[in-house]
Amino acid sequence: MLNTVSSAPAPAALPPALAVSGLVGLLSVGDALVHPAHGVGQFDGVDADEFDGTRLEFLRLFFAERRLTLRVPLGKAQRNGLRRPMAPETLDRVMEVLAAAPRGSRVIWARRAVELAAKVNSGDPVTVAEVLRDLGRNAGRPDQPTGERVLFEKAMDRLAGEIAALDRIPRADAAARILDRLQQRRAAS
Repeated sequence: MLNTVSSAPAPAALPPALAVSGLVGLLSVGDALVHPAHGVGQFDGVDADEFDGTRLEFLRLFFAERRLTLRVPLGKAQRNGLRRPMAPETLDRVMEVLAAAPRGSRVIWARRAVELAAKVNSGDPVTVAEVLRDLGRNAGRPDQPTGERVLFEKAMDRLAGEIAALDRIPRADAAARILDRLQQRRAAS
């Protein structure tokens, strides 16, 4: 039987900065972190629970848009894909990918949808930009298939959240920036 007794430390007990394996630099409360399956969240502190006599510490992440709190074991942060938002150099590469011509595929939609969803959940911003590039040609059209629209919106949410965290701008402004880049490509072709 699993015994869960919550013994979260008081806010005063938290160190001002925390070193976490796999994350560059010290981590402070309020820092943005990216989870591959959930997008950009805010580091909210450290929790400690005891399971069968073993004490485990968890990073607590808060995702404001979804009102979701996620706890990631401290020792498994790197294996779970937790990372800092992309670097400015990566943003330049993302914008190049968005400006490139979309790649067509003759794979049936069911298989393609699984591949695209895996790319979105990979957490890699360049890969997510590839999904937006490839699905962007139908974006905003009333006849866009529902599956495409859902994947496009999910990819847009992930990438816009990361750009917003990097540039410290609202998510809506980051999404508008992405859409502008996709429309510039369409206008050029």
